Amino acid sequence: MAEDRGNFANALDLAQFGHMHGAALRLHATAVAYEGQGVLILGASGAGKSSLALDLMTFGAELICDDAILLEADTEGLTLRAPPERLPMIEARGIGLLNAGPLVDQAALALVLHLQDMPQPRLPATRMAMWRGHFARLLGVNARVPQTSAVVHALRHGFAPLA
Repeated sequence: MAEDRGNFANALDLAQFGHMHGAALRLHATAVAYEGQGVLILGASGAGKSSLALDLMTFGAELICDDAILLEADTEGLTLRAPPERLPMIEARGIGLLNAGPLVDQAALALVLHLQDMPQPRLPATRMAMWRGHFARLLGVNARVPQTSAVVHALRHGFAPLA
């Protein structure tokens, strides 16, 4: 699902969400892999990144890392990678730290979910996130509206083109 499209003028630049860590971009984000596809979850502290990751894990996703992720670029595209200090746990706000279950060290970035506390359009225009000339599909997600099933379905079957 990751795409190389050099001309998305309104693409969300992922660099604004992190800082450089060697050759990688270190993000305050959570990431999971679903059937080998990396899903990056962005949002402010307390927005629901870990909760959405837990929901996706219930559908079979595996945690890459909660709360910190390294984004790397190469000729193949963008890769989500766990930082060396990763712990095998995920936070469940109000419950505590949970064992994460199976972990994945890395996955190719397929989808970026940006948690926002605002209404989302019923049929949003295609949006992209980018870093270093590589692009991935971007979805604005209202954390208060359950959308995990739709995200899993999109990862399994893709998006339909809008007429």
